[in-house]
Amino acid sequence: MIYWLHLVGVPLARTLPLWVSYRIVAVIAWFAFLMWTEKREATVRNMALVLGESADPRDSRRLGRRAFVNYAKYIVDMLHLSALEPEELERRVTVNGWEHFLHAMSKGTGLIFVGAHLGNSDLAAAVLAGRGFPIHVIAEPLHPPRWDALVQAIRVAAGLKVIPLGSSAMRFLRVLRQNEILAFLIDRPMEDQGVQVRFFDRSTWVPGGAAALALRSNAHVLGAFIVRSGDSYVAHISPVIPGPSTGDHRADLQALTQAIFDWLERVIRQYPDQWFMFRPMWPTPPTR
Repeated sequence: MIYWLHLVGVPLARTLPLWVSYRIVAVIAWFAFLMWTEKREATVRNMALVLGESADPRDSRRLGRRAFVNYAKYIVDMLHLSALEPEELERRVTVNGWEHFLHAMSKGTGLIFVGAHLGNSDLAAAVLAGRGFPIHVIAEPLHPPRWDALVQAIRVAAGLKVIPLGSSAMRFLRVLRQNEILAFLIDRPMEDQGVQVRFFDRSTWVPGGAAALALRSNAHVLGAFIVRSGDSYVAHISPVIPGPSTGDHRADLQALTQAIFDWLERVIRQYPDQWFMFRPMWPTPPTR
C-alpha cells in the first residue's frame, strides 16, 4: 500500500501546489492513524515513554496523531526532493551550526553524522550535497522492494550516495579515508543485540555501528537533524559529540553510543511530534 501511495504521489507532489498536497495528505494521515492499529499503538506507547509515567494518555495520543500528519508531509517533501533546484532548497532550509560542520571537516578524517527518523533527514542530506559535499546515507532496506527502489532513486537523483545497511565496515572506512561524510539514522531498536543504552530513563538495545566506526577511524561524530517550521525547515548541526579513549574498546563503544543517545533524547524532547518511530523503541515491558 505504501509503495502505491508513493508511486501515485510523485506526479501529484510535482503538480499540485505544496499547500494543497499537505492538506490532502493530512486527511489521509488522520485516517491512517485511526485504522492502522499496530502502528498507532506502537507510536502512542513510544510517545508515552517520551512524556514520562505521569503523562496524560490523551497527550500521548495527540502527539502520535501529529507525528502521523508530519510524516505524511515529509513524504510529500521527499517525493518533491529531486525536483527542487538548489536555490529553492536553500530558500526553504535555514542551517544552524554550519561552523561545527566546517571545523570537523577540516580535520581531514571524514565525518560521521548521526540523526534519527525525525523531521526530514533526506532534505538535510540534500542540502549538504547541494553545497558540494559528498554525503553517503546508510539506508535501511524498505519493503516491498519496489518501494525501496523508488525511494532510493529519489535520493540518488537529489545527489545523495546510498549505501545499503549491512554493507562491510571497509566500505564505510573508505568513505571516511576520502574525507567524505557518512550519515546514520541511529534510532533503530535491536532487540537484545547491539549496544545497551539508557534512553528516556529506560534500557534498550541500539546500533553501535556509528560509534564503532568513529573509534576505529578517529572521525568526528556530529549530531544533525532538520525539523519543520511552517512550510519551511530549520537544520541543526551539533558540536562534536565527545567520546572517551581509555583503550577499553567495549567500554568506549558503550560510552560514545550513550553520549549519542543522550544528545538524541534532548532533541526528541523538543520535537516529539516530528519523531517518526512507528515501531516499539523499547522492550515490552520496559527493562529497568
